[in-house]
Amino acid sequence: MPTTPPGFLILDEALAAAREGDQLELAGDEGRHAAKVARIGVGEQLLLTDAPGRQVLAEVTGARKEALDLRLLADPSPAVQRLPRLALVQALATGGRDEQAVESATELGVDRIVPWIAKRSVSVWRGEKLAKGRAKWEGTARAAVKQCRRPGIPAVDAPVTTNALVEDLRARAADGTLVLVLHEQESVGVMSLAEELRGASESGIEEIVVVVGPEGGIDESELAALREAGARTVLLGPEVLRSSTAGPAALAVLSALVGRWG
Repeated sequence: MPTTPPGFLILDEALAAAREGDQLELAGDEGRHAAKVARIGVGEQLLLTDAPGRQVLAEVTGARKEALDLRLLADPSPAVQRLPRLALVQALATGGRDEQAVESATELGVDRIVPWIAKRSVSVWRGEKLAKGRAKWEGTARAAVKQCRRPGIPAVDAPVTTNALVEDLRARAADGTLVLVLHEQESVGVMSLAEELRGASESGIEEIVVVVGPEGGIDESELAALREAGARTVLLGPEVLRSSTAGPAALAVLSALVGRWG
């Protein structure tokens, strides 16, 4: 008979020093939801993960109004270290398409997400929206982590303008990061993603950054600045994909090509 898998929850407290038999408290929003909404009770087992990707099975020993008391049933697994790391620079988009990209990218194993306020972004974060937008993306990523039961939580960086993004990518490219900007259509000098990856030296590449523009595409001046900073424009495929699809599709291809899958 198949058994029901244990519930899956995120523990914001790092599990680095935890050991089998330790008692932990699951409080905050996660504990409140588990106790009040999911109604997880004493005796139930949960699989916990923390941000670096450690996982451990735990048993509920106490269920309070807005928190759970837990006992670890084993030592936590080691933190996940998958190389090269994969990052997604996602331009803000309308209609929730950027959040769809965050959700899918998280399910596909992205390690870092950067909200980009591009020139052609119709949706723009300013003032209070900067913190609120980032928090919403973080919530989307956390929900996706729980849905797919993946180890680790992708970091969501602070939103960046084009100038800040270019300077950050310039420094990363100088340190060996491979920066790939998805191009909408085939043109002279633009290679496919697979060809560009094969042409690059894979030894020493610790991070690959995929840059996705907004619905209207990346402005030519931005594209020029990104190239000057060391980014390479690549063609993902023959079809023009939505901003919500392009990044996750590229991450899936990269995961297969660099051996993170299979």
